[in-house]
Amino acid sequence: MKRLLVLTLTFALMPFSSASADLYIIANKSLPIAQLAKDDIAAIYLLKKKHWENGDDIMPINLPAQADARNRFTAEIFDSTPEKLGSYWDKMLFKGETPPVTQNSEQAVVLFVERIKGAIGYVETKPQSSQIKILQQFSNK
Repeated sequence: MKRLLVLTLTFALMPFSSASADLYIIANKSLPIAQLAKDDIAAIYLLKKKHWENGDDIMPINLPAQADARNRFTAEIFDSTPEKLGSYWDKMLFKGETPPVTQNSEQAVVLFVERIKGAIGYVETKPQSSQIKILQQFSNK
């Protein structure tokens, strides 16, 4: 009976195993920096920092608001939720600023970052592409 209970609990918790994935902040390999601080990532995604040190434009990429990785990114970087950041973007839209581009999947984010020189994104699956560099990695707490 105890064995059955343990197996039942093990299988019941399996869907939550993706929560233990790391979060990777990624950029095109041509970017002349190796690492990016959390404050810099926040400034980029709030469009307060718009250019890399070499003068290239920064192109931040988001996942959809309902994506687990987006919720995790927003909690990790902003200590908030995508919904709460909505009021910030309402104000920014009024000022003529548009939010970061949204891609529908992690694969789309990786492909975009591979092809666009100044792009930065985030994914939970470690990219295997030689065209991508990892600027920061956040482990699940």
